[in-house]
Amino acid sequence: MLNQTGQFGVSLIELMIGIAIVSLLMVMGAPSFSLWIQNTQVRTAAESIQNGLQIARTEAVRRNANVRFNLTDAGGMVAWSVDCVTITTDCPAGIQTRSGGEGGANARVGISVDAAIPVIGTAIAAGTGLLAGVTFDGLGRIPAANVGTDIARIDITNAARADARRMVILIGTGGQTRMCDPAIALAANPQGCL
Repeated sequence: MLNQTGQFGVSLIELMIGIAIVSLLMVMGAPSFSLWIQNTQVRTAAESIQNGLQIARTEAVRRNANVRFNLTDAGGMVAWSVDCVTITTDCPAGIQTRSGGEGGANARVGISVDAAIPVIGTAIAAGTGLLAGVTFDGLGRIPAANVGTDIARIDITNAARADARRMVILIGTGGQTRMCDPAIALAANPQGCL
């Protein structure tokens, strides 16, 4: 009997063709992947801010004291702190913080004390009026004295790409927060703003 030997593996030509196809697919997908990364940074920053607002509201109710959520970076980076307004043994100064170095470096925050939605496609300029915040009372609401002076709207944009998604967080006087996408109409989708 003759032993038949066959070729195992792939040839150099087949390997080069495979690498060329994979490279071509990666080059075609890179712009979409880059935009997806930037959109994810904006979404993560918005979720971080909304979580900070919810922590402040929950701590205010739990401690039955005024607790303040503050944006702490004048340059518009996503940095915040949750602190008691009146510091006691039951209500400390630093409940929780988030530094600007955490998360994506391209997300920027703009704020307004007016919750009115501007025309879709416009954004509040990042860095305007920062170092401001929202105070929640022991019932989880915004105290009447703070309505009109505390933040009512937070816009999160991307500094690296103008075509990246923008998110908005609206804060009602009852203390409720709502994250929405201003590019979507609220009548068509519950994730929309307008």
